[in-house]
Amino acid sequence: MSIIKILPDLRDGGGAQMALDEGLLQTADDVLARRYTWAPPALSIGKFQELQLVPGLPFEVVRRPTGGRAVLHGEAFEWSFAVVFPPGVPTPGPRGAVDVGTPYGLVAAAFAAALKELGVTLDGSGEVAYRRSALCFSGALRYDICSRGQKVVAIAQARKGGRTLVHGSFLMERPPAELTEAVETLVGELWESDGLAASGVTPAPETIWNTTLRKLEATLRRVVAG
Repeated sequence: MSIIKILPDLRDGGGAQMALDEGLLQTADDVLARRYTWAPPALSIGKFQELQLVPGLPFEVVRRPTGGRAVLHGEAFEWSFAVVFPPGVPTPGPRGAVDVGTPYGLVAAAFAAALKELGVTLDGSGEVAYRRSALCFSGALRYDICSRGQKVVAIAQARKGGRTLVHGSFLMERPPAELTEAVETLVGELWESDGLAASGVTPAPETIWNTTLRKLEATLRRVVAG
């Protein structure tokens, strides 16, 4: 029996997607995982990020329950994921609380292992340097995944009531110019991210996700057994 309960893929707007992630964070009693695509395109901003919005944007702007910077979403070039851990999972710490880094690190490691298995060359930590930017894919943090100098997977975490939500964005290729130009105008910065396409190896999103889930399931089984 699988430790991870996999929810159906969902194609929907940004407001519905973030409401579902928030709801899972408040109610999940099992390890739940889902992959989702944003239709129509949307720009998600971090929980504490402030942007001065302007009329006429070609995308919806929604706020995430996690921190971080702006991420451009759209089914033609990107997909998103969420893994929710209930209280006490993966393992209780010495004071009965889940270590903050553990769920974050488990999901990141599963993605890294999956991409390596699928032939993607990954950079070492810090290959895409962090910089002050309004755009998430302009720099990498500890658990983000990069290939050939391009950030590929952005990962964020939120905790509530003992549960942990780890969700993020997988950039498959550079978004259409209409969207990147609107983002550039909004934040006053150039869009520089080409995502996985820059690696020269582009497995199908479903293949990446299923391989990642298999890696995560195997790791959780080892944690439980230990």
